[in-house]
Amino acid sequence: MGIFTRGGISFDRLLDGDPVVFAPDSCLIVRRAGMSCGLCRDACPAGVLSGSEYSITLEGEGCVGCGLCAAACPTGALMVEGCAPQVPPTAGDRIVLECRRVGAADRDPDSIVLPCLGGLATADLLDLVAGVEAPVVVADRGWCADCPVGRVADPWRAAVDETRAFLRAVDAPLADGLAVASRPLPANRAEPVVPALRPDKLRDRRALLRGLIGAVEPRDALAESRRVVFGRGLVASLNRRRILDRIRVVAAESGGNVPASLMPAVKIADGCDLNGVCAAICPTGALRLGDIGDTISLEFDSAGCIACGECQRVCPSEALSLWPEGDGTVPEGPIELVARQAKICAGCGDRFVAKSIDDGGGEVCPFCRKSMEIMQGMSAFRSGRARAS
Repeated sequence: MGIFTRGGISFDRLLDGDPVVFAPDSCLIVRRAGMSCGLCRDACPAGVLSGSEYSITLEGEGCVGCGLCAAACPTGALMVEGCAPQVPPTAGDRIVLECRRVGAADRDPDSIVLPCLGGLATADLLDLVAGVEAPVVVADRGWCADCPVGRVADPWRAAVDETRAFLRAVDAPLADGLAVASRPLPANRAEPVVPALRPDKLRDRRALLRGLIGAVEPRDALAESRRVVFGRGLVASLNRRRILDRIRVVAAESGGNVPASLMPAVKIADGCDLNGVCAAICPTGALRLGDIGDTISLEFDSAGCIACGECQRVCPSEALSLWPEGDGTVPEGPIELVARQAKICAGCGDRFVAKSIDDGGGEVCPFCRKSMEIMQGMSAFRSGRARAS
């Protein structure tokens, strides 16, 4: 059991005393063999986060708690404590999001202080903007480009632009409640970047006991971080679920509609042989095979799609195309993309999919058909050589 759950998914701390928490059930490289996602690792400014097959690892105690890794994670498998802006109990005329490097004397009275504005995630901004009546302002102090953490002029830009685009498609006035304000300060007013390690009372108590009587064995925190996380299967995309849930609530309250751009689409062209490779590799189960009676179909649930593109990449017949921003429609549930008649192969006895429901599509499966073609080719080759000799 993790230290807490969100959306039914369990999170646990990667390193004792560190603010980064991890949900293996939502991680692409843990749950899906062969996935090469490394966005969290690439986003880490301290270079202490690594990811390889089966696990995510913090390799040292240099984490600054900026939240950039969590903001980069496409599924929400990582979270960093303190990086999600919380709705204040009371708010004034506005709510200002400030970087923690801004000193107390320079902050707005109604500010929410975050480790790094680049750690803002779309789902968190949606929750904040839709949860308060006051406008939300991201304060740009002009330091980010030269900051060893942010490293770019506006690290919050992607999350802010995406949040506003989603809200504008549903409720334009609500989108106007999120803005960026340029409030430059001299660079010498910035507080230094500090490690994110926080006091752990239980750990301090153990250290005290070790020093006094040696009663408690020390724990290897790095070894704990490197533990292998088992459990292959479908990925639970918390980001996708949170964004859709929030937009649906906003749409219901405002009388608007869920934007079609939030609903990826999959199109199937002629030539699909329904071998199921696309459904097998889909990390979230948005694509799946249906098998009813003598018909096998390919179904697609747009609500579960994270638009990773794996289905299009592996399609052997190149008949599948992914439209990440949808086709202008908002499906209410899974839809059937294509259906084919299932038959029993006369050669091997295995179940296979015919070319179409209307025609016979052959009496043998593609594998047996290919084997027969090879054998016929070899026979013709031998006959040709015999006649030549």
